[in-house]
Amino acid sequence: MDTQQPAPGDRSTEKHGDQPEKKESKLMAGLKKVGFHVWLAVMIIGGALAFITALFLV
Repeated sequence: MDTQQPAPGDRSTEKHGDQPEKKESKLMAGLKKVGFHVWLAVMIIGGALAFITALFLV
């Protein structure tokens, strides 16, 4: 009669236990890596341009 319910933050692994995990393809992993580097470059360039603009406006 002792029934324990999982904590709200815990997830049950029974539902997904019989499904195999999907592995990422090499193409998707490469696209994620390239996308992150492009995003990082855009952010750095944008930050530098914003800094230079702020210097001219002071």
